[in-house]
Amino acid sequence: MALQDRDPSPRRRRILVVYDEPTTRNPVVKALGRAHHVVETGDQKSAVGLVAASGRYFDVVILTCLAARNRPQHLASIELARAMFAQAPWLPVVILSWGSETPRLTGASLLTGVRELLRKPFTVADLVRAVRRLTRRPGKRPPASPAVIGTIKRILSSLGGHGDYSATLGELATMAAMSRSHFSHTFHAVAGMALRDYVRDLRLQHAHQLMLTSPLSLTAVAIDSGFYDLPHFDKAFRQRIGVSPQEYRHRYGPEGDSRTTGSGNRAARRLNP
Repeated sequence: MALQDRDPSPRRRRILVVYDEPTTRNPVVKALGRAHHVVETGDQKSAVGLVAASGRYFDVVILTCLAARNRPQHLASIELARAMFAQAPWLPVVILSWGSETPRLTGASLLTGVRELLRKPFTVADLVRAVRRLTRRPGKRPPASPAVIGTIKRILSSLGGHGDYSATLGELATMAAMSRSHFSHTFHAVAGMALRDYVRDLRLQHAHQLMLTSPLSLTAVAIDSGFYDLPHFDKAFRQRIGVSPQEYRHRYGPEGDSRTTGSGNRAARRLNP
């Protein structure tokens, strides 16, 4: 599908909708298509291809909680969001979740581009407001230079791959051959979040994995993940995931009951840094 670089109506958001069955697709496309330019696909590989080829074209991606054989339903959506993040990390993603375990979905979606969760039942107005929030500043686009985008992507990969949570703004700016202010602005434009928020999510992602797979105490998890102490970790985790680390581990940890669910809200769960 050929996509133009410029939409003939600049005020119309450009939205990619990825659905897994028609009953999900129809109300979403109908609700958004009245006022925005919608591209839709029911094929996950095609969705990743569209983002890889035209990531700068879209303003937001809408994913249903896609089903997948032999995997928990939420993991299929997260894997797709992660694949899109690797191609266009600046592109915000909204997941329409038919599941009830919002904290687990939120924890799994760290560093995937997922900015908001909408849980069933949600209204058309909820969906429209979510798109409006995430595209409030349509003029803030990623750099036009593929070389600059490639530089920031390499830094993202380096940060995630080496578990270096202490790199300073100055050190990273030097790596990118940019001034501190230019690097800060460029990083935010490409990564979709400020450097401090990206590093925080790196730490939380590492802590999240330790809590699910290891018997370490929460204090040990906090220190190993780069937090000053347990209270600092507890505060960051609550703000980002929506529950305390203790409650999360009780629900989903090695000895927790993964079937335990919270009541939650029917409206949006916002994940913006």
